[in-house]
Amino acid sequence: MGNYSIKAGDTLGNIAKRYQTSVGELMKANSQIKDANLILAGDKLNIPGSKDEFVKASGPKGVNLDGGASASATKGAQASAPVGNVPQGQVGDWIKEAMQKLSAAGVPADKMNPQDIASIIQHESSGDPNVQNNWDYNAQAGTPSIGLMQTIQPTFDTHKLPGHDDIRNPVDNIIAGVRYAVERYGSVSNVPGIQALRQGQSYVGY
Repeated sequence: MGNYSIKAGDTLGNIAKRYQTSVGELMKANSQIKDANLILAGDKLNIPGSKDEFVKASGPKGVNLDGGASASATKGAQASAPVGNVPQGQVGDWIKEAMQKLSAAGVPADKMNPQDIASIIQHESSGDPNVQNNWDYNAQAGTPSIGLMQTIQPTFDTHKLPGHDDIRNPVDNIIAGVRYAVERYGSVSNVPGIQALRQGQSYVGY
């Protein structure tokens, strides 16, 4: 369990997202916090090591990127695969279909590395297209992050392609998430979480 010094402008929601935990877990690890909406700059937080706790909507369950192997095996496969290879399994099929649509719409292939897309999906939603985050600052603002790449509805609406209008549809969600990443960061590979992983650091949300 690490610790973090609260900075001006921080919320428990954005701190939880940064460290891949939940507001509930942060409050459990910091009994001095009585109100999730009241934290003070300069105070120290204990950071638990748990994963995000998402609220899952009804629907088909997500799948692992390799079609069923453990998370550690998936990471190993991604690390050793040549750049540009699409991962195996259901999520890989969704990525491949989305990339075909994106290429047809003019997105250059070198800006949407499928291994990096897969890594974002794994960290953001664990491959579940029905995941909805109901606790972070986006949710508090009324626009929860939804789907494989955890996009909020306004971002999805801005970056979707015509005919791909369902934020919970895995291919539609990938399309919007990739177009957002390319517009904001220049390419999927420049997303802060991907850059952090390359430097041996923890993934951070985009």
